[in-house]
Amino acid sequence: MAETISIKQVYDEVKKMEKDMVTKKEMMSLIDTIGIMGNPETMNQVAESMEDIKKGRVKEVSSVKDLMSEM
Repeated sequence: MAETISIKQVYDEVKKMEKDMVTKKEMMSLIDTIGIMGNPETMNQVAESMEDIKKGRVKEVSSVKDLMSEM
């Protein structure tokens, strides 16, 4: 004879599975990250930017006008 289960048991199992699932937003973020990290030129730019930050070569920009004045 087939075993029967309640709707509550099914619901509980689905909730357990959901905890291990990745959302579409998380997956898209991962794909973006892989794309960035897989591009050597972009990674070099990131490394250079990090070095600039460490050495204090940064400027605070609080408006578009500030940004445009730097160009």
